[in-house]
This record gives sequence, C-alpha cells and structure tokens, in this order.
Amino acid sequence: MSSPQPQIEQSTIDEMISRARVAMGEVAGYDQQRIDRLCRALGWATANDKTFGRIVAMSVEESGLGDPEGRNAKRFKIMGVLRDALRQKSVGIIEEIPEKGIIKYAKPAGVIASLVPTTNPELTPPYTGIYALKCLDAVIFSPHPRSRRSTFEMVRVMREAIRRQGAPADLFQCVERPSVALTLSSSGAWPITLTPQHSASTCISTGPASPPICGARATNRSSGS
Repeated sequence: MSSPQPQIEQSTIDEMISRARVAMGEVAGYDQQRIDRLCRALGWATANDKTFGRIVAMSVEESGLGDPEGRNAKRFKIMGVLRDALRQKSVGIIEEIPEKGIIKYAKPAGVIASLVPTTNPELTPPYTGIYALKCLDAVIFSPHPRSRRSTFEMVRVMREAIRRQGAPADLFQCVERPSVALTLSSSGAWPITLTPQHSASTCISTGPASPPICGARATNRSSGS
C-alpha cells in the first residue's frame, strides 16, 4: 500500500502557491514608488543589528554551525542588495529604444521557490525577498531542517514588515516542516530544470554552491554547454 505522505505534501505546496498567487494579484497595481517603499521597509526590518543578531544567534544555536560575530557582518549585504535594487526600475516601461521601435515592459515572473542553506537562514530570505518584492513576485522559502526555526523566524519578520506597509504577508511564505519530498514538490526538481533547457529561450542553470555562469542565447541544438 502506497504512503499518502507525498499527496499530503503536494497538497501543502499547492495551497501555498495559491496563496502566493492571490498575494501577487493584490499588489499587481503597485507603482514604483510604493514598491520601493516596501523594499526599504523590508531591508530595514531585517538588517538592523538587533533583529539580525538575534536570528544569527538563534541559527548558530540551532544548527551548531558558524560564528556569531562573523555572521553578524552579513547584515551589510542586505543593505547592499537594497541599494542596488532601488537603483533599478522594475514596473511598467523600463526602457525605450526609439531608433529601433522597441519598448520594454517589466512584469512579474511568478511564484519563486527558494532553498535556504543551513548556514544562511539570516541572509538568504531577506536578499531574495528584496529582489522578488522589487519585481512583485512571491517567494516560498524551503529551509534546511537543521536551521528550520531560524529560517521561519526571519520569514516571519519579513511578513510582518510588509504587512505593516499594507502589503499581503503571503508574498513571503516558509515551509514549516521541510522534507526532501516537499522540497522536490516546491522546486519542481529536474522536470522544471530540463524544460527551459530544451526550449528556444535564454536559459541560465546553476548547480550546487556558487559556480561561475556564462549566459548565452539558446539555439536549436539538441545539446550544449
């Protein structure tokens, strides 16, 4: 007799995706000024020394990995991401090339699945969240089991930060009980990875860690590097 667990986990992910799409619909009409205000609120709520330090300490205690003093310095990366994000336009017309008759419009990509490393629950959610929020995308975070509580706490802080600004908290969600099956359900794993690689669109794929990436236009070749 097959276990009902995979069906239960798929149902959980389906519900989270539905909530994320509803949240995206609620912010679809936000203008650039309001989006940037949300990004600032998110950056300030997560990068302040008190909040960031508290979650770092929680993460080190929970996972047994890392040094609190060294990891506290990561909070400045959030402000760097915020600075870079605020320099860009991300809604409506973002570029015009009159001589070529080209007008570029920005639109959300959709619901993003984000895997959070066990050593980075204090940083991965906020910097991913800032970029997603800038483009009015929703994110479902899947934490490593070893740092589940600290990841969930950071996402809770993020939800509260945007809720106070009038945005739906479900733009950010976190898997409460992470598992391999649930991670595969949320990320789509290999089928989702292979589909764009076999399309005629630009595709950039990465593997474990932080490898160098070379982006190029896809061709009709059946395989490529």
